[in-house]
Amino acid sequence: MELAAMSCRVLLVVVFTVAVVSKLRGAESFEAFVRSVQGLTVLSPRRGRATARLVAGAEAAGIVLLLLPGPVVVAGFALVGCTLAAFTLAIGASLRRGARVPCRCFGASTSSAGLLHLVRNGFLIAVAVTGAAGTSYGLPQEPGGLAVAVGTGLVVGVVTTVLDDIAESLRDSFPISVRKGQR
Repeated sequence: MELAAMSCRVLLVVVFTVAVVSKLRGAESFEAFVRSVQGLTVLSPRRGRATARLVAGAEAAGIVLLLLPGPVVVAGFALVGCTLAAFTLAIGASLRRGARVPCRCFGASTSSAGLLHLVRNGFLIAVAVTGAAGTSYGLPQEPGGLAVAVGTGLVVGVVTTVLDDIAESLRDSFPISVRKGQR
Protein backbone atom coordinates (compact mmCIF):
# COMPACT_ATOMS: atom_id res chain seq x y z
CA MET A 1 0.00 0.00 0.00
CA GLU A 2 2.94 2.34 0.52
CA LEU A 3 3.63 2.32 -3.24
CA ALA A 4 0.08 3.45 -3.91
CA ALA A 5 0.48 6.15 -1.27
CA MET A 6 3.68 7.31 -2.95
CA SER A 7 1.88 7.56 -6.31
CA CYS A 8 -0.83 9.59 -4.60
CA ARG A 9 1.75 11.93 -3.03
CA VAL A 10 3.52 12.54 -6.34
CA LEU A 11 0.26 13.02 -8.24
CA LEU A 12 -1.01 15.60 -5.74
CA VAL A 13 2.34 17.41 -5.57
CA VAL A 14 2.33 17.71 -9.38
CA VAL A 15 -1.27 18.93 -9.50
CA PHE A 16 -0.90 21.43 -6.67
CA THR A 17 2.48 22.69 -7.89
CA VAL A 18 1.04 23.45 -11.32
CA ALA A 19 -1.95 25.10 -9.64
CA VAL A 20 0.16 27.33 -7.37
CA VAL A 21 2.65 28.29 -10.07
CA SER A 22 -0.14 29.12 -12.53
CA LYS A 23 -1.81 31.41 -9.99
CA LEU A 24 1.33 33.13 -8.72
CA ARG A 25 3.45 33.47 -11.86
CA GLY A 26 2.49 37.11 -12.23
CA ALA A 27 0.08 39.84 -11.20
CA GLU A 28 -2.17 39.22 -14.21
CA SER A 29 -2.44 35.49 -13.45
CA PHE A 30 -3.28 36.14 -9.82
CA GLU A 31 -5.88 38.79 -10.76
CA ALA A 32 -7.53 36.30 -13.13
CA PHE A 33 -7.64 33.79 -10.28
CA VAL A 34 -9.13 36.41 -7.93
CA ARG A 35 -11.88 37.15 -10.50
CA SER A 36 -12.53 33.41 -10.79
CA VAL A 37 -12.88 33.06 -7.01
CA GLN A 38 -15.24 36.03 -6.91
CA GLY A 39 -17.30 34.54 -9.73
CA LEU A 40 -17.49 31.10 -8.14
CA THR A 41 -18.51 32.53 -4.79
CA VAL A 42 -20.72 35.38 -3.65
CA LEU A 43 -17.87 37.10 -1.84
CA SER A 44 -17.17 40.80 -1.99
CA PRO A 45 -14.09 41.81 -4.00
CA ARG A 46 -12.10 42.31 -0.79
CA ARG A 47 -13.07 38.92 0.64
CA GLY A 48 -12.62 37.28 -2.75
CA ARG A 49 -9.02 38.54 -2.86
CA ALA A 50 -8.39 37.31 0.69
CA THR A 51 -9.90 33.94 -0.19
CA ALA A 52 -7.71 33.68 -3.29
CA ARG A 53 -4.63 34.33 -1.14
CA LEU A 54 -5.82 31.74 1.38
CA VAL A 55 -6.35 29.17 -1.38
CA ALA A 56 -2.89 29.73 -2.88
CA GLY A 57 -1.37 29.51 0.61
CA ALA A 58 -3.24 26.29 1.41
CA GLU A 59 -2.13 24.77 -1.89
CA ALA A 60 1.51 25.70 -1.21
CA ALA A 61 1.31 24.38 2.36
CA GLY A 62 -0.18 21.12 1.06
CA ILE A 63 2.78 20.69 -1.29
CA VAL A 64 5.28 21.24 1.53
CA LEU A 65 3.50 18.81 3.86
CA LEU A 66 3.32 16.15 1.15
CA LEU A 67 7.05 16.48 0.51
CA LEU A 68 8.08 16.19 4.15
CA PRO A 69 8.90 12.80 5.66
CA GLY A 70 7.07 11.20 8.54
CA PRO A 71 3.55 11.46 9.92
CA VAL A 72 3.13 15.07 8.73
CA VAL A 73 2.41 13.72 5.24
CA VAL A 74 -1.03 12.66 6.48
CA ALA A 75 -1.70 16.30 7.35
CA GLY A 76 -0.70 17.14 3.77
CA PHE A 77 -3.22 14.66 2.38
CA ALA A 78 -5.87 16.06 4.74
CA LEU A 79 -5.12 19.67 3.77
CA VAL A 80 -5.25 19.03 0.02
CA GLY A 81 -8.38 16.90 0.45
CA CYS A 82 -10.13 19.67 2.40
CA THR A 83 -8.99 22.28 -0.12
CA LEU A 84 -10.38 20.16 -2.95
CA ALA A 85 -13.64 19.68 -1.05
CA ALA A 86 -13.96 23.47 -0.68
CA PHE A 87 -13.32 23.91 -4.43
CA THR A 88 -15.94 21.29 -5.18
CA LEU A 89 -18.53 22.98 -2.98
CA ALA A 90 -17.81 26.38 -4.55
CA ILE A 91 -18.10 24.99 -8.08
CA GLY A 92 -21.30 23.15 -7.22
CA ALA A 93 -22.83 26.28 -5.68
CA SER A 94 -21.86 28.39 -8.69
CA LEU A 95 -23.43 25.85 -11.04
CA ARG A 96 -26.66 25.93 -9.03
CA ARG A 97 -26.67 29.73 -9.35
CA GLY A 98 -26.15 29.38 -13.10
CA ALA A 99 -22.77 31.16 -13.03
CA ARG A 100 -20.46 30.55 -15.99
CA VAL A 101 -17.02 31.28 -14.57
CA PRO A 102 -13.72 30.25 -16.17
CA CYS A 103 -11.86 27.73 -14.08
CA ARG A 104 -8.45 29.15 -13.20
CA CYS A 105 -7.31 26.01 -11.42
CA PHE A 106 -4.28 25.59 -13.67
CA GLY A 107 -3.87 28.94 -15.34
CA ALA A 108 -5.58 30.75 -18.15
CA SER A 109 -8.21 28.19 -19.09
CA THR A 110 -11.30 29.66 -20.69
CA SER A 111 -13.39 26.59 -19.86
CA SER A 112 -16.20 27.33 -17.44
CA ALA A 113 -16.13 25.42 -14.20
CA GLY A 114 -18.54 22.54 -14.56
CA LEU A 115 -19.19 18.84 -14.27
CA LEU A 116 -15.70 17.89 -15.49
CA HIS A 117 -14.20 19.92 -12.64
CA LEU A 118 -16.48 18.29 -10.10
CA VAL A 119 -15.51 14.83 -11.35
CA ARG A 120 -11.80 15.74 -11.40
CA ASN A 121 -12.00 17.08 -7.85
CA GLY A 122 -13.84 13.95 -6.71
CA PHE A 123 -11.06 11.86 -8.21
CA LEU A 124 -8.40 13.99 -6.49
CA ILE A 125 -10.22 13.77 -3.15
CA ALA A 126 -10.24 9.96 -3.54
CA VAL A 127 -6.49 10.13 -4.28
CA ALA A 128 -5.94 12.14 -1.08
CA VAL A 129 -7.97 9.69 1.00
CA THR A 130 -6.18 6.70 -0.54
CA GLY A 131 -2.80 8.30 0.05
CA ALA A 132 -3.57 9.08 3.68
CA ALA A 133 -4.88 5.56 4.28
CA GLY A 134 -1.83 3.91 2.69
CA THR A 135 0.90 6.05 4.18
CA SER A 136 3.46 4.22 6.28
CA TYR A 137 5.60 7.35 6.86
CA GLY A 138 8.62 6.12 4.96
CA LEU A 139 9.80 5.59 1.44
CA PRO A 140 8.99 2.27 -0.21
CA GLN A 141 11.99 -0.05 -0.03
CA GLU A 142 11.78 -1.63 -3.47
CA PRO A 143 13.60 0.66 -5.97
CA GLY A 144 11.69 -0.71 -8.98
CA GLY A 145 8.36 -0.30 -7.25
CA LEU A 146 9.30 3.20 -6.15
CA ALA A 147 10.20 4.14 -9.73
CA VAL A 148 6.87 2.83 -11.02
CA ALA A 149 4.96 4.61 -8.22
CA VAL A 150 6.68 7.94 -8.88
CA GLY A 151 6.32 7.56 -12.65
CA THR A 152 2.63 6.75 -12.34
CA GLY A 153 2.06 9.74 -10.07
CA LEU A 154 3.88 12.03 -12.50
CA VAL A 155 1.97 10.85 -15.56
CA VAL A 156 -1.46 10.91 -13.94
CA GLY A 157 -0.67 14.27 -12.34
CA VAL A 158 0.27 15.82 -15.67
CA VAL A 159 -2.80 14.37 -17.40
CA THR A 160 -4.98 15.74 -14.59
CA THR A 161 -3.57 19.25 -15.04
CA VAL A 162 -4.28 19.27 -18.78
CA LEU A 163 -7.70 17.63 -18.55
CA ASP A 164 -9.48 20.83 -19.65
CA ASP A 165 -7.33 20.95 -22.79
CA ILE A 166 -7.97 17.27 -23.51
CA ALA A 167 -11.73 17.72 -23.07
CA GLU A 168 -11.71 20.81 -25.31
CA SER A 169 -9.81 18.91 -28.02
CA LEU A 170 -12.29 16.05 -27.85
CA ARG A 171 -15.25 18.46 -28.03
CA ASP A 172 -13.72 20.07 -31.12
CA SER A 173 -13.26 16.64 -32.72
CA PHE A 174 -16.96 15.76 -32.75
CA PRO A 175 -19.76 17.44 -34.67
CA ILE A 176 -22.31 19.25 -32.52
CA SER A 177 -25.09 16.79 -33.40
CA VAL A 178 -23.05 13.86 -32.05
CA ARG A 179 -22.14 15.75 -28.86
CA LYS A 180 -25.82 16.27 -28.12
CA GLY A 181 -26.57 12.60 -28.57
CA GLN A 182 -28.15 12.99 -32.01
CA ARG A 183 -27.10 11.03 -35.06
